[in-house]
Amino acid sequence: MYKKKTGRKISAILCLLFFFTLTAGILPFSKADAATTFSDVSPDSYYYTEVTSMASQGIVNGVGDGRFLPQNPVSNAEAAKLVCGMAGVSYSGYTGQTSPWYADVWQWALDNGIVPAGTQPTAYATREQICAYIAAAYKMNTSATTTNAFTDTDSKVANTLYDYGVIKGIDNGDGTYSFGGSENVKRCDTCIMLYRLSQKVAKPSWPAVTPAPTAYTLDKSHYVVSKPASLSSYDDYIRAWDYLLVNKQLTLDFTLNSNYTEQQLRNIMNDIQGAYYYSAFDYMEYAAFLNGWGVSVPYGTQRGERIYNPTIRLQLSNAGPGGKNLSDAQVKSQISTFEQTCDKIVTQLFAQGQLKTSMSVKERAYVLYRYVALHTKYDTSSTYFNGYDAAVRGTAVCQGYTSMYNYLCNIAGVPMEAMTGYTGSTGHVWSRIYSGGSYYNVDVTWADPIPDRAGYCDDGWFWVTDNYLKYQASETRTFDIDNMSQAA
Repeated sequence: MYKKKTGRKISAILCLLFFFTLTAGILPFSKADAATTFSDVSPDSYYYTEVTSMASQGIVNGVGDGRFLPQNPVSNAEAAKLVCGMAGVSYSGYTGQTSPWYADVWQWALDNGIVPAGTQPTAYATREQICAYIAAAYKMNTSATTTNAFTDTDSKVANTLYDYGVIKGIDNGDGTYSFGGSENVKRCDTCIMLYRLSQKVAKPSWPAVTPAPTAYTLDKSHYVVSKPASLSSYDDYIRAWDYLLVNKQLTLDFTLNSNYTEQQLRNIMNDIQGAYYYSAFDYMEYAAFLNGWGVSVPYGTQRGERIYNPTIRLQLSNAGPGGKNLSDAQVKSQISTFEQTCDKIVTQLFAQGQLKTSMSVKERAYVLYRYVALHTKYDTSSTYFNGYDAAVRGTAVCQGYTSMYNYLCNIAGVPMEAMTGYTGSTGHVWSRIYSGGSYYNVDVTWADPIPDRAGYCDDGWFWVTDNYLKYQASETRTFDIDNMSQAA
């Protein structure tokens, strides 16, 4: 029996550790430092109480070197984060994104009218803008004020916050006050506003946020295969076919740096041809398209009875069912559309929460098992046979079902491969996975009845053992791999 090789597809993950220097106005100040006093905030500063209070509560922090930089400006994203946080808004997980750092709060603030559409999150916030954020987040009725507290504006927002005691304005020195709404709001002034909000204004009631599904990056690691340096072993033969299939490459040449009799060369060519079957197990999703394969050698360097340094060419094409072969251009076009369609399916299933990163491999495999069974009809005319037919046309024979299912599984992080065999005298293709030290089988074709029944999926063919299919199932089957021997 051919044994699963563990060293053929290895994905290296490099873990990089980044050290960030926090710069005021660039990153959010949202966690308290170990100390709540700063070298540039003295006890006689007009903002000392407010800054130290906010720092001690973990609302703001310094810039990493013991300073607070109180006179530095605040970005719109920072202002929105601080105001929404002080208002008690629970926005964590709102978008399911972690980059940029303000993705959750900014989208929530946009969706709930806290910040106007078109506001640049990284631009510095003005005093007018942060006051507007406060009024919206705290659900203040700005139209009700009759106050006219400032000499330079009649802003309803500014006067409402004056009524609440959140702002006092800038002393003009003559008993009057200005608002300075167009000026950038400072870090120290932000702390003053937050402090007064905590002392004077009740927190509003906002509906709880249902976290969005975590954004998922499609896992294409199964489809990264390196070209073998030479054809020195049977494993190289398999990898060469894997490389051709995954990269949709139709020819690949290798030079054998030795000399052979004609029979020795024929034996090598036969072994290379046989290795294709193992690659078809690995990549049925591409082998269903590129199902015509061959090996050729021009005897251009023959000396006597030996052939020196022959060049072996591996070739792929579409043989189609019943001789209805597709052109190379048609094959590549269909493969591209098939991939894009499946990529979209998996992305949407994660976005809708039907697939989750917290799910086990088996749980993800089951979601996709039901998806394919419910969205595909068996082609009783035996015309449609590949993943394009299953995913795009919505109808195929077992080879198409399996191709679509395997590709969906692999890009969703489920390492699914294929198996071929017979039920009685009828050839069949299904899926197979090595998990937890054992092989399990998934037959998504047989999950779907003939004729098709909307909304029906037979779970009896999901995650079953080899032993069950060979000896216990109502229709037992043989596995082609049991009758194949890997060349030495």
